[in-house]
Amino acid sequence: MWCDPQPLDSAQPHEAGSAIAAAVAAREGYALELHQVGKSFGGIPALSDVSFNVRPGEVVAVIGENGAGKSTLMKIISGVYPADSYQGQLLIDGQPARFRRVRDAEAAGIVLVPQELHIAPNLSIAENMFMGMLPSRHGFVDEAKLFAIATERLAFFGVQANPNSPVGELSPSAQRMVTIASALSKAATRVLIFDEPTASLTQGEAVHLFERLAQIKAQNVGCIYITHRLDEIAQVADRIVVMRNGRVVEHFASTQDNIPDMVRAMIGRDPEPSPPRALNERAGTVLTVENLLVHEGFGSRRCRVDNVSLELRRGEILGLFGLVGAGRTELAKAIFGAWPGACEGEIRIDGERVRPRSPGEAIALGIGMLTEDRKQTGLIEGHSVLHNISAASIRAVSSGPFIREHDEIERNRELIRKLDLRPPRLDAKVEWFSGGNQQKVLLARWIAIRPRILIVDEPTYGVDIGARQEIYRLLHELAAEGTAVLMISSDMTEILDESDRVLVMYKGRITRSFDRKASRHELMAAATGEIH
Repeated sequence: MWCDPQPLDSAQPHEAGSAIAAAVAAREGYALELHQVGKSFGGIPALSDVSFNVRPGEVVAVIGENGAGKSTLMKIISGVYPADSYQGQLLIDGQPARFRRVRDAEAAGIVLVPQELHIAPNLSIAENMFMGMLPSRHGFVDEAKLFAIATERLAFFGVQANPNSPVGELSPSAQRMVTIASALSKAATRVLIFDEPTASLTQGEAVHLFERLAQIKAQNVGCIYITHRLDEIAQVADRIVVMRNGRVVEHFASTQDNIPDMVRAMIGRDPEPSPPRALNERAGTVLTVENLLVHEGFGSRRCRVDNVSLELRRGEILGLFGLVGAGRTELAKAIFGAWPGACEGEIRIDGERVRPRSPGEAIALGIGMLTEDRKQTGLIEGHSVLHNISAASIRAVSSGPFIREHDEIERNRELIRKLDLRPPRLDAKVEWFSGGNQQKVLLARWIAIRPRILIVDEPTYGVDIGARQEIYRLLHELAAEGTAVLMISSDMTEILDESDRVLVMYKGRITRSFDRKASRHELMAAATGEIH
């Protein structure tokens, strides 16, 4: 399936290096080298003197906390940030490379699979996969060839879908696989960069990806693999580079039994375990859901959630576990008034029957929801951290039609201090921050409404171990203050360690309820329909 390397013509910015550099690269066998790379945003250093290399057929894992500089570095390598915007040197096969744009990097055989999905939901799967490089015949798109190539790529990654179907109909995990398949259609002949590729994949899909990665290595393609899931590293990586505060701080030549040392290198200290929590068993019920049906759409008899009932107590963290497609997110959206279809059943808050018809009505009732996809349904890109935090609670700092700017700034400044936002700037645009820090901004938004009920859907998606502990601490503090937390997660460790009780969903129904003593085997059995 791999395309032959595309020769670079004289117009491409892939410059011929010196004979000495080429000879060294040939001897060392480096597909990619970075020498003293640095970059700043608004005078704030994001990278400082970063140097490392990747050999052909090698997978190098790059790990670090959110804000460590990983994604910034990958955007430099892949041409997102042009050569004149950073310091230092980038070499491909020993030859200096200066990319002005992404297509320059792709022409040199470097392709980035980004952490965030970039899709056009109303276009077909095939059109999304080959956007900007659609096959043509006599000046028109060659539909037959497009369909055939897309079918081949999807089959390689085990995605069972019609390439002519709108990509928006796929689950987030299937969309992720389409994004990866699309990247592999761009002739990544030298280096392929994965940024959190398994963040929204099921365990089975992740295993399938690892198998494909082994095939990619066999093609002599070098890979950079960014992940916060340290248990994956031994399965995919040959060696590890650790970054902290924009610098490379440690190298590990072996992936075996080094996780504690990796964590210490990432955060600069030993991690602090979460303190044990004592649940008040007499706490009153704040949310009651009875016989809830969530239909696929208006007029549809097919249900995504089928006759679900649950109770959520004040001060409790209730975990909701299940595989992709189990109906967890649909249930949460129905409670939050965000499901675009018919719902039946009863929802009560503090005993009073309610039916939020929009997120605005849910917020007025004291319900907040951190969504799974922060880019598409959470962040307001192009706006500041200040405005993103205030988006759901502007009335709390307003008098009539006027915003009390001083009160808004002081409140939000205290929130970003509490969440340890890095850097702690309210005026910065939210897209300038790493994924973990963007997640903190969204959490601050919902803390600002002082919720009675907080729904968090995959709260640590794309978040490093240090930020994870901060998010867990924050959820525990909210619960201690009386907030009822419904935590949806595909991470069994997270569910078992951070929940007071666990509900498991399978095919739209709740199959089991557990206390914290549940085992991983019991959770997975209930999530796959083995226990009813």
